Amino acid sequence: MKTALTNPVNANQTTQTSQLITASPTLVENPSTWMRNGDSPGEIILAVAIVTSVSIAGIASVIVAITGLVKVLVHPTREKNK
Repeated sequence: MKTALTNPVNANQTTQTSQLITASPTLVENPSTWMRNGDSPGEIILAVAIVTSVSIAGIASVIVAITGLVKVLVHPTREKNK
């Protein structure tokens, strides 16, 4: 069984060639640019870590202060009841 066409479908048919266009390589920003602009992934992670640790330290100090205040207020009332 023959599957290839032997006669062109159109007598005026021509073959067109096309040139392949090579894609330009994607540009990767220089890490020093990140540092200048302040949007370095490392800077962002470091800033989040610092803000988180300061927040945790602030919350801890509030808890310690409240605990100390409760100890001061509760201790004298226990002695009065004895």
